Amino acid sequence: MKSSDKHQAFRLAHIFAIDRLRMGTDGHGITTLVCFMGCPLRCAYCLNDRCHEEIYSYGNNGLSLKKEIIQLDVNELYDRVKVDDLYFQATGGGICFGGGEPTRYASFIEEFRRICGNVWKITLETSLYCSEDTIRQLAPIVDHWIVDVKDINHVIYERYTGQPSCIRDHSLSVLLQTCRVKDITVKVPLIPGYNTDKDVDYSLDELERMGFTNFECVRYLQRESKYHPQTKGLQHERKG
Repeated sequence: MKSSDKHQAFRLAHIFAIDRLRMGTDGHGITTLVCFMGCPLRCAYCLNDRCHEEIYSYGNNGLSLKKEIIQLDVNELYDRVKVDDLYFQATGGGICFGGGEPTRYASFIEEFRRICGNVWKITLETSLYCSEDTIRQLAPIVDHWIVDVKDINHVIYERYTGQPSCIRDHSLSVLLQTCRVKDITVKVPLIPGYNTDKDVDYSLDELERMGFTNFECVRYLQRESKYHPQTKGLQHERKG
């Protein structure tokens, strides 16, 4: 890939939702949630499992974006969300990047920060399943991190997400090294059928021991994702 093409690729994002005027759910103030396509995890109860769908489809006119997926460059996204500038500034809000996994679009977010300036707050809602370099790239840009850790127990984590926990574990350590702890909210869920209240308490104890101080405990809805490895295996058996 030519350097100019690579730079252009960093400036483009595939997005499946832009949700305006959210209050009290995605960080401080009034926010707009931008949901990116793509995620390395395959969570059993993924709320936004359409992020795993194919981006393009073939039709009579050849290759085209699938319905409800939009491709935007940084300037196009800014033009769409700036309508709420007054709300952002009045309430200390801004943009929450989620998905999908927003850390996959680190360079896009970095460029967006350059364009929108420092008045808007940027929040990341992330599984933190990414490289150390990505966290260090985003650390000066992101005002608030909402990190969904799933479960600290590596067996539970892998069974629920379909991925080993080692990348998440290292990323948590890097985040503490690069960001202020007060700018991090750790989401610790009760996952029916995968962990228990006792497991949640253990996760909270371990995270507090690591140095985290802000926690949000939630309960996942049992919503079967067709992209979870176990679900895909059952679908294959049914077809057989």
